[in-house]
Amino acid sequence: MGEARPGVDEGRGVVGDRHLVALQTFDIARLTTHAVPLVPETFIAVSGMGPREDSNGSGKTSFLIAVSVLLADPQWRFESSGGRYAGGILFKPDAAGVDRAQQASAAPHGYVVGVFAEPDNAAASAMTVWVRIATTAPYVQAKWVRGLHVADGATHAERTQQADALWRELGSGVVSARRMAEELYGNAPRCLTYLDTALRPAVPSLLSQQLSEMGPEAIGASLIALSGMTELLEQEEARRGQALERRVRMEQVRKENEEADASDENVLSGVRARDTARLALQEGQSLWRRYVAACYVRAVESDRALVSKSAELRKTAAQCRVAAETAKDTLRTLRAANDLAEATGAARQIWADAQELLRQAERQRTQLETRKDELKAQRRKLLPRADGWQGTPVEEAQQQLEAARGEKFTADRDVRDAKGAVEAARRLLAEVERGRGGQAGEALAVLELAGISAVGLLDQLRLAEGARAVWEPRLSPWREAVVVGAEQADEALRALHSLPGALVVEADPVGVETAGFDGVTSDLPLTRFLTALEQRLVALSSPSGARDDRLSLTVVGGFTDPLAGRALRLQRARKALEAREGDADTARGIVRAKQAALVLAESEHRAAAAMQQLAELQEREEELDAQLATAIETMGAAHSNVVAKFAVYEKARDLAAIHEEKVKTAALQARAAAEAVQEADAAVTALDRDRGRLQVDAWQSLWRGSVEEAAAALAVQEGRPPRPSMLHRAAEGQLRIAYERYGLRDGQLADAHEDLLQGLELCRDLAEEDPTALPMVGFEEAAAPLQIRLDGQADMDRVAAARIEAERALRQSAWDELVEGVDKSAHQLTMLQDMIEQHLDGLFKQIDQAFNQLDLQRTGGHGAELDVRSVRPDGARPWQWEVTPRWKRSPHSRYISYRENANSAQVKVYAVQLVLAALLADSETQGRVLILDELGNSLGENNRKDMLASLRDVAARRHITILGTCQDSVLTDAADVCDELLWFTHASASDVYNQPTRAWAYDPDTGRVELTADWLTAGRPHV
Repeated sequence: MGEARPGVDEGRGVVGDRHLVALQTFDIARLTTHAVPLVPETFIAVSGMGPREDSNGSGKTSFLIAVSVLLADPQWRFESSGGRYAGGILFKPDAAGVDRAQQASAAPHGYVVGVFAEPDNAAASAMTVWVRIATTAPYVQAKWVRGLHVADGATHAERTQQADALWRELGSGVVSARRMAEELYGNAPRCLTYLDTALRPAVPSLLSQQLSEMGPEAIGASLIALSGMTELLEQEEARRGQALERRVRMEQVRKENEEADASDENVLSGVRARDTARLALQEGQSLWRRYVAACYVRAVESDRALVSKSAELRKTAAQCRVAAETAKDTLRTLRAANDLAEATGAARQIWADAQELLRQAERQRTQLETRKDELKAQRRKLLPRADGWQGTPVEEAQQQLEAARGEKFTADRDVRDAKGAVEAARRLLAEVERGRGGQAGEALAVLELAGISAVGLLDQLRLAEGARAVWEPRLSPWREAVVVGAEQADEALRALHSLPGALVVEADPVGVETAGFDGVTSDLPLTRFLTALEQRLVALSSPSGARDDRLSLTVVGGFTDPLAGRALRLQRARKALEAREGDADTARGIVRAKQAALVLAESEHRAAAAMQQLAELQEREEELDAQLATAIETMGAAHSNVVAKFAVYEKARDLAAIHEEKVKTAALQARAAAEAVQEADAAVTALDRDRGRLQVDAWQSLWRGSVEEAAAALAVQEGRPPRPSMLHRAAEGQLRIAYERYGLRDGQLADAHEDLLQGLELCRDLAEEDPTALPMVGFEEAAAPLQIRLDGQADMDRVAAARIEAERALRQSAWDELVEGVDKSAHQLTMLQDMIEQHLDGLFKQIDQAFNQLDLQRTGGHGAELDVRSVRPDGARPWQWEVTPRWKRSPHSRYISYRENANSAQVKVYAVQLVLAALLADSETQGRVLILDELGNSLGENNRKDMLASLRDVAARRHITILGTCQDSVLTDAADVCDELLWFTHASASDVYNQPTRAWAYDPDTGRVELTADWLTAGRPHV
């Protein structure tokens, strides 16, 4: 009976850190209703025998499927499928190969029942989970209750009848398939599997060892799922979806605002165009008035300047003629002298020859200094190496180095020998602990596989200290013997036919009177055997031993350590291991000492060689110093000669340059004087023409005012007034702009009124006039038609502009609030992504370290690593973590990508190692279950053994349970490392159900064993 159902816990679901300790199935494939024990935190080998006398068809995969359904393995996709695929595991006569004559019917529903418990307090923490699987909706449902709530009837029929009643007793608190994983086990997956089954869609996964078929992004997703971090990416995806929705809404509002703005813009463009036209007319009128004023002012000023300039130009022309004649005479005199250039050329050549001699001396000095710097550089490199030299000659240092290397090699060899002795002692201890040492261990393994109960003879015997001297010589020849029941003796001998030399002792059959022997205790009845030994082997006291006269055989006694008793043999094996480990520590200490001596010898040898080279460099430096001194002296003399010759050349050059400058100056003066005469004559003629073209009186009439008023209109304080042409173009341009902004362009003239067309025509005439001549068309005349239209529309334009401004202010306020929300959402998303990226980056670094360590620990492994790249999502696509496993195929080779490696068996090994590395990196693995189908297929012997050992070690270190199906070729290796063996038997194709599942295991948790003991033994015969 179970306790009342409490509320759901937070964190890892209601099951929490509890381990799955036992499983019971009802109408699941051919499996029986007998409970199956599971030892948590261990590697459990799953195998059996089917109708063809191999493991195929034994039902082992069906059992693993049931475990995966109970633990809501994510590959069932319960959250989306509702568990419809799981119905395929229910019992079906055709699928089970049942003869139609047996009239077996398919099961409409079935149950998978699991009992969970915490390691420290199994009885108080026990919890039972029931999962109901049906062929119709709802396909999968779950219930749970505190305590043990299981079917424990004596027969299959009784237990089957109990199942439906127990399900109903659990009440109405049903957990749906979609909520099952999260409510029972929390966010991290409790079970991860690879199952060779067609019941659910198959996908490549690390657990299926299909590493080469997976892309880097799929490997990254698998590692994240193994580590229970998928929820982080789901949170990011949900937050990113919200941010995208906000952006979509913002885009919609932006388009709506753009449409409203476009509509308003059509109205405002007309208003602005008319306002621009008004401003253009005002500006144009002002520019035209300034244009007229500028033309009048310029005409007056120009006329005044021309009058005063005429007399001055005539006087200047006469002066220029006199200056031209004087310049011609000076130039003729200077050109007559030409001897200075020849003297300058001769001095330059003498100076160039002296420079070449100096360069030769400098090159020689540079070469010598470079060689000296090279020697100094070599000396600097050698000085650190010579530091610490003890004065040992090079030859003697070489001999000491070779001797140190030999001693180091010998010490390394001793360490390897000591390590081998430690490993041998460990293997012996493991064999004694498992009761499988020597030939007796081989015989026990064969008998277990045959289903025959047997124990080692000496393991179940115990001798008192006083009885050792008498009984140990008698028992010594039989230390490899095993004991079997008398009723199974013949069957045991047949099973051991493949093990020649095996020793089998038959226990006393029922009815044999039990006798006692002083100092001898036996767990099994062995009166016949011990009596025969006592009678045939007579104890000897000096020397200690036992004598068989009929065989003429004497067994020498005097055993130092106890021969019989499992506990005493374990104690002896542990002491031997401690002694070997002590020898190994001593050997490692010697290696460290020899290594230090070797380092000192190498350092002294390097220093001696460096000192020898330094002495040679010193001699070469002294030779170079002498050569360099000579070169410096030669260069000094050459330099003095160059200075002297340059002074001579410089003086000659200066004299020639002065003369040449005088010639150039005289030529320029003569040419300038002639040009001045021509310019003065032309200026006098031009002044007379310009005065006639100014038309001062006409501009005064157009301005209608004085020249002072015109200057005031231009606001001229100093300097010349603005150019009239610029003002004319500007005024005409403003008039053209006004017409264009109103909407009158060449392409629209057909739609314009007659008055506007006339105004445009006058505008074109105004533009074609010469701005320096008196205008034929006035600005006011050309602008009048447009001015009348603009004045009539001014009030209507002001009202429309005010209305649009108010509406735009409201839209902008709403838009600012929306943008703020989008920015805030994007910022929060970025912070979440940064947190996730930092968290997952640390996770992958831990997996990388564990992946490398696992590879270095296995036989033939040389190191492995993960190349990780985060591809952040852009838009709605998922976040990808691209993980590329790489490993070395030799100690000094480069890392090779998993896709470049053609060794399929090696790839499978690394796939399993990667799964184990992910589990080692996960800090929340308590209670998780890993299921591997077809374990170790197509792997070599060493790879298979290393992989199986890694599974065992990771299960213990990370507190997880690993279930692995083993074919016949793998079973022997798996049996050496597993902590539990489950054996499924489907003896005949005509059998509807399997035989009861057999289990070989040892569970050190007494409370856990007591919790399920009655349930596990229910319906099973007991001896």
